[in-house]
Amino acid sequence: MTVGARKVSFENGGVFIRETRREVDAYLARGHTRLKGAVRLYAKAPIALALIAAPWGALVFFQPGIVGGLIAFAGLLAGAMLIAFCVQHDANHGAYFRSRSWNHLVGWSADALLGFSSYAWRVKHNVAHHTYTNVDGLDDDITQVPLARFSPSQSPRPWYRYQHVYIWPLYLLMGLRWQTVGDLAAFARGRVGESALRFPRGWNLTGLVVGKALFVCWALAIPMLVYPWWAVLAAYAGFAMVTSLIMATTFQLAHCVEEASFASAGELQGEKRLWAVHEVETTVNFCPRNPVLTWMLGGLNFQIEHHLFPRVPHTHYPEIARIVRRNCRLHGVRYSSQPSLRAALRSHVVHLRTMGRLGVPVEIEMG
Repeated sequence: MTVGARKVSFENGGVFIRETRREVDAYLARGHTRLKGAVRLYAKAPIALALIAAPWGALVFFQPGIVGGLIAFAGLLAGAMLIAFCVQHDANHGAYFRSRSWNHLVGWSADALLGFSSYAWRVKHNVAHHTYTNVDGLDDDITQVPLARFSPSQSPRPWYRYQHVYIWPLYLLMGLRWQTVGDLAAFARGRVGESALRFPRGWNLTGLVVGKALFVCWALAIPMLVYPWWAVLAAYAGFAMVTSLIMATTFQLAHCVEEASFASAGELQGEKRLWAVHEVETTVNFCPRNPVLTWMLGGLNFQIEHHLFPRVPHTHYPEIARIVRRNCRLHGVRYSSQPSLRAALRSHVVHLRTMGRLGVPVEIEMG
């Protein structure tokens, strides 16, 4: 529950989402569709774990040279990205298993292997972001003032004119922040954005503490028994910053781009919107015809389908996208998709520049 949620709400239902859900349910009920999707989903977890375990073991027990070390480091990065996009993300959305407990257990890979709290993630991502996508003040992902301006309803600042340049170092540091003080700060505030975040208890607290301890052990403590402390810290910082940049950019390409809509809480208070339509028009797909990127990103380049059906495994998104696009055309809902990664990145940069200049006095803009 959020403070703003008491005043901001969406209309459920509508012909568009009813017909889309009916067709998606029919697709999932065909033959062995669910089984095939589950097999493709579950196959990624052992690949991801192997990509983390084998390079880590090589680095710790065999101490390869520079070339071998760089190859092992690349393997670690690939494994971490698969865990982030293809394992913990689905599990923490409840899309991995039918059992909530099993989903939380697999989602705990975020704590143990990525270093951030899956408990806090479920509030930050599932509640604040998925319920109030691109709503200023409620969606924590677009509320980064005074560092950056992502929404037109946010107040201008002179330094935002350069945010399309300095935003990339901030993306690099996002992961380090959440692995160190980000989770603790959110628990201390008792909220993420305006979404309530209760301090974890019971198994949630155990998972938080044990997960952080395991992450510190494999990422820092054990390597320091083999390598100089400064080398381990440098490698950890590089690992955290690269994974952070990839994760931040992936999510930003889906929402903070020219084609996406934005809203403020005040606008929604005076206008009842259909939730499904809001989700489609505040979200943008990218690279839908790139099977390699789709596999690596866990289908998150099909963000529209993910937002409409977050509890469906990501392995079904490409097929579901055909249904969603067709129903968007039939019901006049704007469906946006960038054909390439280059186009998506360009749109993000243009959006940042536009938001940075919007509302800036002319004398500042021209000076």
